[in-house]
Amino acid sequence: MSDSRPLDFDLVRQAWTEALELTDGLPASVPDRAEVERLTGRLHGLVELLVAELEAAIEEQLEDTSDRETARWLLIRTRKALDEGPGSTHRTAAVHVEDLALTCRALAALCDQQLCGPALSR
Repeated sequence: MSDSRPLDFDLVRQAWTEALELTDGLPASVPDRAEVERLTGRLHGLVELLVAELEAAIEEQLEDTSDRETARWLLIRTRKALDEGPGSTHRTAAVHVEDLALTCRALAALCDQQLCGPALSR
């Protein structure tokens, strides 16, 4: 991260796990909108931090690798999801928070395992 403090990987994992548990009943059961909105805000902030980490990591790479291309694809997809937002219905908001959770998990895995190395504390 730009301020050189490591991102707490356990906090990130807790956020995506909580969101995925909340949306586990989709599509049959739509979770409470207030809880969805709380988790959306939390995940949005964490996803933004992970995006910054990943962007910095791929800028430092001198050659194009499959990991770098995967990161670029994921960053484009993530920006689109963040820009689109949760939508107006309870169902679209729940689907959006589930997507943010899955995106958060993917960003963290890519950042931790392939690109950023020790940037995420355990």
